[in-house]
Amino acid sequence: MIKSHNNKYARLFFDIYLNKLLRSKFSNFYLMNTPPKIDSKLPLVITPNHFSWWDGFFIDFLNTKLIKKYFHIMMLEHQLDKYWFFKYLGAYSINQQNPKSITETANYTKEILHDEKNLTVIYPQGKIEAYDSRPVSLKQGLKYFLKDVSPDVNVLIVSFKIQFAEDKNPFIAVRFGNCLTASGVLSDFDQYEKMFNDNLRMLDAETISQNYIFDLFSSNSIMAAK
Repeated sequence: MIKSHNNKYARLFFDIYLNKLLRSKFSNFYLMNTPPKIDSKLPLVITPNHFSWWDGFFIDFLNTKLIKKYFHIMMLEHQLDKYWFFKYLGAYSINQQNPKSITETANYTKEILHDEKNLTVIYPQGKIEAYDSRPVSLKQGLKYFLKDVSPDVNVLIVSFKIQFAEDKNPFIAVRFGNCLTASGVLSDFDQYEKMFNDNLRMLDAETISQNYIFDLFSSNSIMAAK
């Protein structure tokens, strides 16, 4: 597997680049609801929906604005081979066709989640799917990556949507779902899956009405973690 090699200079350059890139392609970055309280003394797993090439950029930007932990993200190995620069920004690989690679990635994820300053992003769908594909069916593989971590590790549901409206460029909408624990997800995965789909439904309704509480493009930061 390919491990991450976080580099502060690469991160500084990329944060500037990402800020300019998103603002050039999207009109707004709307926060649709109040973020849940996230215990800053616990590591965090973020589990977003996965519907576009942009998804990793969205969650990275969200972390820089709100959560402010050391960023890691699980990527398919052939994608990280292609976009090798991302390993210097926290990306590490998984090869879903290789059992040994899966075990190595699970062990590496456990190492990441041993440090309270870290977060990692795991897409529970396991692959990109059309946004409108409903209900979203989540892969049981998420449980494999959570089973050996501390039971108190936070697991946060986040949903994104790209929506066209009055502007030439579409806007991004993000809605936070529940913040659970690893043990809670493992003990009742069906309930976690229901919460994941419920958050998508609420995002759809709020996006149609543009019922948002904040535009993340309008400020450098607002705090979600407590």
